[in-house]
Amino acid sequence: MKIFLIGLPGSGKTTIGLQLAQELKFRYLDLDKVLEAKNGRFIEEIWTKDGEAFFRQLEKEVLQDDIPEDGDYVIACGGGVVLDSDNKKYLNGLIIFLDTDVKVLSERLKTEESKRPLMKNVSIEMLDQERFMKYKDFADIIVSNNYNPETSIKVILNYIKAMQ
Repeated sequence: MKIFLIGLPGSGKTTIGLQLAQELKFRYLDLDKVLEAKNGRFIEEIWTKDGEAFFRQLEKEVLQDDIPEDGDYVIACGGGVVLDSDNKKYLNGLIIFLDTDVKVLSERLKTEESKRPLMKNVSIEMLDQERFMKYKDFADIIVSNNYNPETSIKVILNYIKAMQ
């Protein structure tokens, strides 16, 4: 089984992904880290030197080529994976949108904005307006992650249990 986590920057994809994978005894995969390893550069460098369009193409290639076919994985996707509707066909599994209030995201991102190239030019409110419906369109389920990861993980585990 593959579980894909999507959502805005700061929505908890990495935090929840790691804990959920541990709980389920699945492997964890962060697609941004795969992209960096595959290209030998950090995302910020790719974004700055080559631009967003080039980065989005690399992101699509990682989705096409680097998601293992076999095995159980929790996979944290980059926040912009929903910008290309074609990407949905590469997310073969349960797609979970971690829906998080922009005020909560703003608090979480205060210390990280310098590490996120997109956040230097765009507010989280603008990203939410641009992407919310796209996340909903991609998602099999929507989980609120406004409080703590443990609550969100319980909701996800209950959903998976009900599926079986």
